[in-house]
Amino acid sequence: MNEQICQKCQRVNPAEALICVGCGHLLPASEHSRAPESPHATQTLHRPSRWGTAYFGDESVLQIRILHSGACVEASFRRECVLGRAAGDLVPDLDLSPHGALAMGVSRQHARLLRRFGTVQVEDLGSVNGTFLNGERLLPRQPRILRHDDELMLGRLALRISFERQPSQDGQPPAPPVPDSP
Repeated sequence: MNEQICQKCQRVNPAEALICVGCGHLLPASEHSRAPESPHATQTLHRPSRWGTAYFGDESVLQIRILHSGACVEASFRRECVLGRAAGDLVPDLDLSPHGALAMGVSRQHARLLRRFGTVQVEDLGSVNGTFLNGERLLPRQPRILRHDDELMLGRLALRISFERQPSQDGQPPAPPVPDSP
């Protein structure tokens, strides 16, 4: 039986595991996994930390690509948006049920996106299977800033976040972003 060792905590995990059972870190096998049915899947689920575009202005649109299927969902919200899966009368702002959320370990109210100070922040809402930003598990109720091209995992559901600019109503390109003053 093949096993894999977590590079972060050195715990032994089953060969097919994507996430360490001890610390929640992405395992080496998941870094090279690719969904065979999806031409849109990326080669890696983990990227090293980097500086990237965190500005998210009024003209910005948040797009979420579900990596295993290549489907793209647009998240439109003014202040906050709860990500999760529908169950009974409880329906989150962005329902990921059509994308296999239940099978992938997504909680009913898994994470929340918050618009603050020209950025989008992600916050785990105490989910059972955790929320991971670029391979690092988020602590519940502690928002972290999202950047363009970040990878977000809700349980085992891998998402790619992108910030797109929508054209202005008058047909002119939108004005360039102006950074928030400190």
